Amino acid sequence: MQKFINSHKNYLLFVVIVIGIGILAGILYYQFLDVNSKNNIALTIANLDSLKFNNILKDLIIMSILLVSSFFIIGIPLSIFYLFYESFSLGFLFNIFFASFKIKGIICFLLYFIINKFLVLILMIFFIKKIINIGRYIIGYLIYRKDSTIKEKIMINFKKCLYSILIILFINIFLYFISPYINGKLAFLLK
Repeated sequence: MQKFINSHKNYLLFVVIVIGIGILAGILYYQFLDVNSKNNIALTIANLDSLKFNNILKDLIIMSILLVSSFFIIGIPLSIFYLFYESFSLGFLFNIFFASFKIKGIICFLLYFIINKFLVLILMIFFIKKIINIGRYIIGYLIYRKDSTIKEKIMINFKKCLYSILIILFINIFLYFISPYINGKLAFLLK
């Protein structure tokens, strides 16, 4: 793990900055909502035990689009924007829980994040790194057409992206079936 962190310091620092800005933007965005919207959101969150976690199609479609677009280099900025979007939604959700339920809301948010988002976010960071690699290698291939190792590196990163999509798909299917039970157990914090 230490070796991975040392060899990817710049990328990890960049990811932390994007996630930090996204979370801060999500927190600030909640502050600008009108009172009726805030009340509707709080009411929905209060009925947490009836919510079902379902990111199966969303993650599958978005990750597939990012993977395909990486071969046209546009995947690099799109994947960075998607990371920003995910962190924006976390900041927004954190502020909803905190504004509606104070300390209990923070505890509930942390449990929700650890159970439903943490592993997927880590895998998404790994996935985005591979998307960026593919885009970089495509640029390299366009410049140095005769370098056969570049094609090999593109295929290795492509396969790792496919593995990430499959793992995230499996996690989302698992969470889809188990989330009503977990949300039911967490709902007591919001009463």
